[in-house]
Amino acid sequence: MASEKHPHIERASEEQLAKLLQAKDPVLQQIYLEAHRLVLETVPDVTYATDCKDGETGYGIRQYGYDGWGMAVLSAYTRWVSLTLMHGRDLEDPAGLLEGTKRMRHIKLRSLEQFAQVKSDLQRLLELASKLHTS
Repeated sequence: MASEKHPHIERASEEQLAKLLQAKDPVLQQIYLEAHRLVLETVPDVTYATDCKDGETGYGIRQYGYDGWGMAVLSAYTRWVSLTLMHGRDLEDPAGLLEGTKRMRHIKLRSLEQFAQVKSDLQRLLELASKLHTS
């Protein structure tokens, strides 16, 4: 939901995302873009919008029956990139990647090496998340 204080870009291009993230560490920018690509590769029909103020991208808002909360959110912080799964508590996570104690769960991506190690597990979590609440 775009507002005057937080305008959004629907389906932002990688160039637009890079511009929004230019103040972040270059490694974190790359992790963010890699994670964004993974979401799009895993769930090609996902709707998404990016907040122009903080570069946060929300995926699947009102698309998967989450009452407006969406499927996932990608955020870049000072020392990591966080991929939050809005209904992470409802997902099987055999690799134990997801952190948090509430319904939303997240993984903090701190390096490209870590991202490469967890990529297939993240992809599986995204596949499962995209199937929640679709019926």
